[in-house]
Amino acid sequence: MTMESPQTTAGPAAKDTAVQPMTRMVWQLTSLPQRPGGPARLTGMRVLLLADGEERAEAAAAVERALTERGALVRRQAPGGPVDAIVDLTVGRVPGDDGLAEAWREPLLRTVGALREHYDDWAEETSASRLFYLAVTYLGGGMGHHPQDDLAQPLGGIWAGLAKTLHREFPNCNARVVDTALSAVDDLPGIVAAELGRPGELEVGYRDGQRLTLTPSARPAGEPVVELGPDDSVLISGGGRGIGWELARTLAERHGLRVVVTGREPFPTGDEPWAGMDEAELKVYEKQVWADNRGRPPARTRRDIARIRRLWELAANVTGARARGLRVDYAQCDFTDRDQVRELVAREGATLTGVVHNAGVDTAARLPKKTDDEILATVRTKIEGFAHLFGELRGHPLKFFCSVGSLTGRLGGMVGQLEYAAANEGLARLGRWASGRAGFPVMTLAWPTWDRIGLIANFSATLRYMAAIDVTDGLAKWQAELAAGSDGEVTFVGPLGAAIDPGQAIGYPIVPDLPGFTDTFPKIYHLGEVVTYRPHSRMVSRVTFDRERAPVLTDFLMGGVEAVPVSLLLESAVRGAEWIVPEDFPALRVDCLEEIVVPLELLRLDGPTTVWEREITGTREGRTWVVDVSFRRPDDGPDGPRASLRVVYEPGDTRSPAPPRPAVARTTTWRSGPPMLRWRSSVVPAAAWTQLPDGRWSAEVRPCASNDLWATPSVPRTALAVSVLENVVRLCAKALAGLSVAVDPLVVGRVTLHSEEQGNSVVEGDPALGVWRAKSVVSGLPVLTVTGFPRPLGNG
Repeated sequence: MTMESPQTTAGPAAKDTAVQPMTRMVWQLTSLPQRPGGPARLTGMRVLLLADGEERAEAAAAVERALTERGALVRRQAPGGPVDAIVDLTVGRVPGDDGLAEAWREPLLRTVGALREHYDDWAEETSASRLFYLAVTYLGGGMGHHPQDDLAQPLGGIWAGLAKTLHREFPNCNARVVDTALSAVDDLPGIVAAELGRPGELEVGYRDGQRLTLTPSARPAGEPVVELGPDDSVLISGGGRGIGWELARTLAERHGLRVVVTGREPFPTGDEPWAGMDEAELKVYEKQVWADNRGRPPARTRRDIARIRRLWELAANVTGARARGLRVDYAQCDFTDRDQVRELVAREGATLTGVVHNAGVDTAARLPKKTDDEILATVRTKIEGFAHLFGELRGHPLKFFCSVGSLTGRLGGMVGQLEYAAANEGLARLGRWASGRAGFPVMTLAWPTWDRIGLIANFSATLRYMAAIDVTDGLAKWQAELAAGSDGEVTFVGPLGAAIDPGQAIGYPIVPDLPGFTDTFPKIYHLGEVVTYRPHSRMVSRVTFDRERAPVLTDFLMGGVEAVPVSLLLESAVRGAEWIVPEDFPALRVDCLEEIVVPLELLRLDGPTTVWEREITGTREGRTWVVDVSFRRPDDGPDGPRASLRVVYEPGDTRSPAPPRPAVARTTTWRSGPPMLRWRSSVVPAAAWTQLPDGRWSAEVRPCASNDLWATPSVPRTALAVSVLENVVRLCAKALAGLSVAVDPLVVGRVTLHSEEQGNSVVEGDPALGVWRAKSVVSGLPVLTVTGFPRPLGNG
C-alpha cells in the first residue's frame, strides 16, 4: 500500500506520476495485542445480526446472547428500523466442494439487502464512532495464511473484500473482518463481543490464543523452476482482449506455445459490416450506429456499440496473431456455466499445462444504483469461474493455475467497486483453499490498474487511488511468477493516490516496506483519533502529544512548564489539512499558512500526554483551496483557549503581498528573571543571531532531524522547516538585556513555503517590517518566508 499525497507537498508541483514502478509484496501474519474489556461500549448499540440459515442458528443465538448481556439491542430480522452495527456471520459450512460455486449467493444478497436498507442513514452519518460492520470468516483463524489453517469455508473472502470497501459507500463505517475456525465456533460469541464497536485493524484473526493480522512485506519472486515451450498449451479465460490478450500474445511469442483464449460470444464470422475495419473506420461506423438508432434508448445503443467494439477487438487480435504465425485459438465458454466448462475441459484438458483465470466483470456504480443481478454477475465471474475450472482440472498435471486478482480485494476498491472488491478477495482466499488440494501451484496475482488497458472506463479517476502499472513491466512480472511457480497471493503495490481515507489509514499496518512510505506516513502519523468526518469538507480528530514519542515536547517551556512548540502545532495543522481535499482531487501543493493565532496557554502540557481537538474544514475561495484549522482542549468550554490558522494551497489565486492581520486582543507581559518562554535547545538547535548594522538580524540555522523530533520506530518527515520557525519565534520572544517579552496570543501573518529544507539555512529578518526569509546554504533556494511577525518593541 504505497502512499503518496501529491496534493499536499511543498515546493514545485509534482510531475505526472500516472505510471510508477510496483513493488512485489506478500502478506504475513503478525501478532496484535489482546483486546481489553469495556462492555459499556456496547450498551445501547442497535445491532442487526445476519446468519446463514439453520446451520448457523445455534452460533447466531450464542452471539446474540453475548451481545445482549453486554447491553446491545440485537435483532435478527430486516427491515426493522435504524441500526448502529451489522454483525454478519456470512456463510457457514458448505456440503462438499461442489457446493462452493453457489453457496455464497443467498447470503451475499442478504448482506447487500441489509446495506441497502440502511444506506441513506449510514451514508449521511458524520460521527466516526457510531457505525460498525463486522463480518466473520472461517479459514482457520489465520486468514488462510497460517500453515495449519483448515480453510473450511473459503467463501468468506467475498465478505472480506466487501468489508474493506464499505468506507467508499459509508465514510464513517468502522469495518472489520474477523477470522476463526468453524471448529472453534464456541469461541465466536466472545470474539464478536470483543471486536465489535472498536475502530482499528480491518483484518483480525484468532488462533491458538493469539490475536493476529496481516502485514505486508516486500519479497522478490522465486527463481525460475517452470519451463514453457512449444509442447505447452495454456488456457486463458477471458483472454481475447485487454491485459489477458497481452499475456496470451506474449506467451505465444516468447515460448512458441499454444494459447486458447476464450469469451462468452461466438467468434466473428468475418461477414459483419465492421469486419476488417481499422480504428478510424470503426469510429465512423459507430457514429453511423448512433444515427441509425435515433429514437432508441441511449443506454441500449451504448451496449450495442460496446459489443461491436468488443467483437471487433477480439477478431483483430486473434486473426492478427495467426497471421504472424502465433498459435492462438479461440473457444467460446461462459465459465459461470459448469456444463460449458466441463465441455471445454473435455475437449482441451488433455493438452493443457497451464491455466490463467482472467475473466472479470466490473459495473462501477454506488450500491443503490446496482441491481442484484449486476452484483451476482460480477462475483459469479470470478468465484464460480474459478470453482468450475478448478473442479474440472484439479487432477490434471498442470504447471500452474494462475488467477488474475486485483488490489481492490486486498486493499479495498474504489467508489462503486463494492462487489468487485468482494469478488477479487473471494478469489484470493479461494485460491489458498485450492492450493492445499492440488498437485500444482495455485497463485493469485493482485494487480493495480494497468496503464490504460483493462476493465477501467475512467483511467484518470483510478489514479486518485493508486498509480498504474506499466504494461511491459507488468507482463515481465507476470511471466516471472509463472516461471517461479508461485503459490498463494502475490500483490503488486504502487503509490496510492490522494483518495486514501482515514478508514484505510488505520485499517492496515503501515510499514516502511510500502512504496511511498516516506511521503504518506507523516499524514497518517498526524491523523489522530477521528471524531467526526465528512469527506472533502470537515474532520475533527483528537491528536495526542506524548513526551515519550516526541522528545521535542521537552524542549520548550512556558512559565517553567513544558509546552508544545509552535512549529509542532503548525506541523500538525499542515499534516491534518492533507485529509480534506476537493472532490476532484486536483494536484495541489501547500503555498502558505496564514492568519496564525496561538494562545500561549493552549501550548502548556497537562502531563505526560496532552490531547487536543483539531478541527479541519476545507473550502474554495475562487480557484484557491483553503483549509481552516483550529486546536482546542476537548474539555474546555467555548471560552477556552483556541488556536487557529489557514492552510492555503496552490495552484490558485495569487495571495495579496501584505499578510492579513487577525483582529485579536493581545496582552504583552514584560518580566525579568527567568523568561516566560524558554527553550532548552536540546532537540531543536539554537541559532546564534547577529544584529547587522542596518538593524536586521541574521543567523545560520541547523535543521532538526526528524528522528530527533520523534522517538518512534518510524519517524514522520516534516513538512515545515521546524528549526527555522522555532528560532525565529525564539528571537522574537527573548530579551537580550535581562528582560523578556511575551505577547499573548502569538500572531503571525503568513508563513510561505518555497522548497524543502536541504541542510543548513541562512535566515535574515527585518523586525521593523516583520519579514524573515530563510534560504538553503547548499542550493541557495528560498526555504520559507515569515511575514507579519515583528520582534516585540523594546526587546533588543
